[in-house]
Amino acid sequence: MKNLTIIPIILILITCFACDTEQKGPSHLDVGTSELNSGRVIDAIQNLKEAEKKEEDKAEPRALLVIAYSHALSPKSSNAARTQRVEPEYKKERAERIAALNTAEINYMVEYLSKKPSIFQADGFQALVDKGTDAAVVLIDQIVNGTYPETQHHFISTIVKIGVDAVDPILNKVTDAAVSDEAKMNLIYMLGEIADKKAVETLKSMDVSTMSLALKMELYTTLYRLGEMGYKSKILAGLKADEVEVRRAAAKAMANLKDVNTRTLIDALKDTDSQVVTDVVKALSVHKTKDAVEPLINIFKGEYSDEAKSEVLKTLTAYAEAGSGLTKGLARKISFLLINKEIKSPTDRVRLVLFLKHNVMVKQLKAAKLLDDLDVQLYDYLENDEESKSVKTQLSELLQKIKK
Repeated sequence: MKNLTIIPIILILITCFACDTEQKGPSHLDVGTSELNSGRVIDAIQNLKEAEKKEEDKAEPRALLVIAYSHALSPKSSNAARTQRVEPEYKKERAERIAALNTAEINYMVEYLSKKPSIFQADGFQALVDKGTDAAVVLIDQIVNGTYPETQHHFISTIVKIGVDAVDPILNKVTDAAVSDEAKMNLIYMLGEIADKKAVETLKSMDVSTMSLALKMELYTTLYRLGEMGYKSKILAGLKADEVEVRRAAAKAMANLKDVNTRTLIDALKDTDSQVVTDVVKALSVHKTKDAVEPLINIFKGEYSDEAKSEVLKTLTAYAEAGSGLTKGLARKISFLLINKEIKSPTDRVRLVLFLKHNVMVKQLKAAKLLDDLDVQLYDYLENDEESKSVKTQLSELLQKIKK
């Protein structure tokens, strides 16, 4: 009898020990998430599949699995799926899991992509593009609620890629009085990017009397982009508005306007706001004119943002490659900005020297060498005036290119 009593006790102890052992250590979800974060995507998939079986709340492992499968199939992971010879299986899993995504899982994907390493963002957001309308609804809510402001540009680009399937959810929020003007500006901008004319009727019916001036400008711009050409004069007038948000909205529209007077754009380069200047510079890459070249270069003398200065060089590169004499004498002008010490920032001087290394600029500098020994003046500047090691390195390489 005593032995019979002992056996059940031993069985209970073994069971309890087994339970206790199973609970020790990190969960499959924790391990899988850690592996995904570190880029070990194949290992992550195995642990996340186990987590999907064991976790009561399936949303998190399922969301992470969509991201993991997407990344495994991406060149950014060196196409891990192909390397492991599981590409067909992973493609099938990815497609089926995207089709099955629910709102909770989409929300978790958005949260992860907004907080975790950027290496997964392109692949994860592409999965949301492939999901379509349901993903658009979630992302639109994130924009309206102002969630994850640092990632909002990804939300916007993803919705634009979703395209016409996102239009109705956007229109639902655009006409909602509870949505802020700031959010509506983004929503209306996306309608212009998607370019579905079904939005025109709703947009034209909006009450402009209650709108901020900036929102009104965004509305006019989008309606113009959707084919309502009568709004052009109002958009152009926005470049001279007192309110910076209005000028920004107008400047952003300039690249999309037809037959813009380039003098209007050149005058707008004098704006004190870097974002306005940046967008006007972009517009001048579309509406090219040789009269803009010197005002564009003069931006490097002002206190404008790095983005504005980078756009200047992109636009001037487009001018150089377009030919037609648009950049005639430009290499000489930039060289004298350096020689005369008019560019204070070493970073800006590096940018300008890098631009001078463009083949078109090198050709101009070789010609100038014959006319006025410009290469000698640049060499003297390098030896006697330039203090930045980075600038010296780039300038030395430029001088070598001129000699060839």
